Amino acid sequence: MFENLNFSLSSLCVQPAQRAELATLYPLVDQRWNQKFDRLSLLVTVRDQGTLVAAGLVHDSIIAPTSSMNAVELGCMAVRPDYRRLGIRQHATSLRLAHALRSGKTPISVIDSQNPASWAFYERSELWQRERSFEHDGQLKFIYRATEAAWQWAAQLPQASEDHVAIHLPESAMPAPSLMAGPAPVQGFAAQFGSDDSASTVPVM
Repeated sequence: MFENLNFSLSSLCVQPAQRAELATLYPLVDQRWNQKFDRLSLLVTVRDQGTLVAAGLVHDSIIAPTSSMNAVELGCMAVRPDYRRLGIRQHATSLRLAHALRSGKTPISVIDSQNPASWAFYERSELWQRERSFEHDGQLKFIYRATEAAWQWAAQLPQASEDHVAIHLPESAMPAPSLMAGPAPVQGFAAQFGSDDSASTVPVM
């Protein structure tokens, strides 16, 4: 269906025009959303021939009651409805997790209990373990923290020489790729990191 998707990684400050474009992906853009973008250490954007179709952050603005003193959150993950179930979310999560681990931080992810497909993915992944649950604005949420297996996984990945990754879709019968710059099938990352995309967006705290 799609010729190719481009995954771009950036640690630069998001400019107003970029922020306005990113806001089109999210159902709620408020002070908290802006705070996370102000405090990002990595922004992953996904484009299909120039059109923004997904994005996600690593940020250090943490309000979830985690016990990790040096936590960074994999947050603000959003995928356009017509691009879901392609493995985009899992691939972007892999890129963000590797970045967070290589920075020496403890990655966490906060998942809403009303998003069962997402928390089921985290429950069955050996790279994540549930730290605790908590309530926020009347909603039950789960905090997942990276496991020791995640550090071992990241240590085995080759260092990317560029911050731009081209993903070609669809793919068939491709060898399993490693996390590296250049063409790589998205299915390999989904298989390495977990299941395919859920039909619902991970809620943004």
